[in-house]
This record gives sequence, structure tokens and C-alpha cells, in this order.
Amino acid sequence: MLNFESSPSFEPGRVYNRREDLHGHYGGQRQGGISTPADCDLIFLFTSAAGQEYGYRDEFRPDGTFWYVGEGQEGHMEMTRGNRAIRDHRADSKALHLFEGLGEGLVRHLGQAVCLSHHREDRPDVHGNMRSAIVFELAVEPTNGRDADSARKPTGDYKESSRKWWTRPQEELRALAVQPFPTSASEEEIREAAYRRSKAVKIYVKKRADGVCEGCGNDAPFHTTAGRPYLEAHHVHRVSDAGPDHPRWVIALCPNCHRRVHHGQVHHGQDGEQYNKRLASQLDEIELS
Repeated sequence: MLNFESSPSFEPGRVYNRREDLHGHYGGQRQGGISTPADCDLIFLFTSAAGQEYGYRDEFRPDGTFWYVGEGQEGHMEMTRGNRAIRDHRADSKALHLFEGLGEGLVRHLGQAVCLSHHREDRPDVHGNMRSAIVFELAVEPTNGRDADSARKPTGDYKESSRKWWTRPQEELRALAVQPFPTSASEEEIREAAYRRSKAVKIYVKKRADGVCEGCGNDAPFHTTAGRPYLEAHHVHRVSDAGPDHPRWVIALCPNCHRRVHHGQVHHGQDGEQYNKRLASQLDEIELS
């Protein structure tokens, strides 16, 4: 059985100074992607797009899990040091916390995580040579105490068609979208919960938008074959545009606005990063109003 207890020390979505707020208080290695403070029951995991050129391509998967590449710059990765710490964190009663690097020493807390399992893949090392890399499969909990207090347990069978998912009431979809993982659950139960949350969030935000892009305010450009307005779910706190699944972090956009986030150029007056920040601010108003 897995134990997924919340940690009040860190707030999902909040930005921290890695050196001062994390290592200054808790210790641990100040460089690298895995930090294991010696005197705390904590393990810090850091992910960043900058590591992709060295084979460290971490990402949220369609099933709601997060795949995190272990440490080791050269040759085959070994199950030692930080990698072993991730694998054994439950047996060692260590809490995993996942952070996304933002640059200039700042990191955003994505949530507490549980290592469900791991597998190996062929990925390049720092020299571009293919090697066997360890990829950890994590379940990330991006909710907070307020969500847990307000969310009611959804009912019904969620292993059903997308059409039936769309018939769920809006409030029921949101309840499922913010439902914390079970306090004590099997790996299979947590995987199912992560999948349900991911699916519920995407449908919830599109129903919340009611056919209108939450970025530019224009109507959806067309309707799907199912007769629904076509909008795309975008994670404003993104790891390769598939960040943690939570209604406060996911916005429904028309294809034009979605492409603007990723491809807008400063000299064209459409800086994608600045636009994404504006969307995050709008999303706060949408969800908190």
C-alpha cells in the first residue's frame, strides 16, 4: 500500500528561491536534479527544459503520471545515490517534492510525489552517446488542504466513454479534478486516480469556458464532430505544456491563442512567455471569482 500524506511545508504553484528557501532551511545538494537533505525526511526533485539536450526529458504523460529521468551524466545510469533515494523513498519514509526550474535560481513547486515504479529507456548521455537511463514513474499531488476540505468524493464509473464524461455535471467534474489521492492506496488505485483527474480537468475547463476562448474571449473557431466547441487545454504552469492537472492551472484556449503562447515572438509584439503570465493571471480570476 502507498501512503500519500500531504505536506504543509510547500504550496503547489508557489515560487521559491532554491538556494535560500529550500537548501537554506533544509540542506541538501545545491546542484543537480535530485537533492537529499541529510537531516530531513525530504527529497527534492528538480525538472527543467534545459536538461532535455542531455537526455533529461521529464514530462507529464497522458495517463496523468510524471516521468522523471534519474541522475547520471555519463554511461548507463545506476540505481545508486539519488536514484536509489527516489526508488526507496516510501520505505525510508521520505517525502518527494517536485519543483520546476524557472531560471535565476527560482523554482515552482509542482506538488508532492509518490514513486509508483521505474523502467529503463535508451537515452543520450551528456556526450550524446546512447545509454540505459532510469525513468521513474511518479504520481504528483498538486492539490492543497483547501481543495481536500471542499472536494466531495465523486461517484460513478469513470472507465467510460468520453461522451459520457461530457454528460457529468460541471460541479462533479471539478470535484473529481481536485480530489486528493487516497491517503493509503495501492499503486493501481493511484494510477487510476491520476488518470481520472487528468481527464476530468481537461473536460471541466472546456465546459467552464462554455465555447469561448478564455484567452482572447472569442468564440471557438469551429465545432467538433461531436458538436462541441473546439478549444484546447493549456497548462499555464507547464512542463512541456502538460503541467500538473488542477483547474487553477489549466485554461481553455482557441488554437490561435495556444500557438501564441508557444510561438509568439517579442519583435512581433507577441512574447509567448509574457502572454502565458497574463493567462495565469486571468485564470486566477476565473477560478477564484
